[in-house]
Amino acid sequence: MFGRDLDRMMQMWAELLNEIETMPISAPQKAQLFPRRKSIANVEDRDEDVVLSADLPGVEKKDIELSVDHNSVAFKAKTEGRDYDFHHGSEYELNPDEVKATFNNGVLDVVVKKAEGTQGKTIEIE
Repeated sequence: MFGRDLDRMMQMWAELLNEIETMPISAPQKAQLFPRRKSIANVEDRDEDVVLSADLPGVEKKDIELSVDHNSVAFKAKTEGRDYDFHHGSEYELNPDEVKATFNNGVLDVVVKKAEGTQGKTIEIE
């Protein structure tokens, strides 16, 4: 009863998939079809600090390589099934000697002090 209808439907699907596979796609169309991957880290600018927080499920502390220089914070983490690579260039000069990094329950938190002269200040409102 369904044999011919099912065969015809399968043939239609095969033709449609073939059309899709051979169709040229422009860059804006690709961006819509394949949206950019969500960033794995959030970076927050505070008065005296730049704060980075990243969710790294499945990663152990020993797998993380963190680097900070005068204008960027970066980390890499590679495990058997996961490969993370993050870099953030800061508009402020950073002090790589004043960094606090913690890793708890799969969350990497990094606080980097801004260099003197680039720190903001809180203004009391009268």
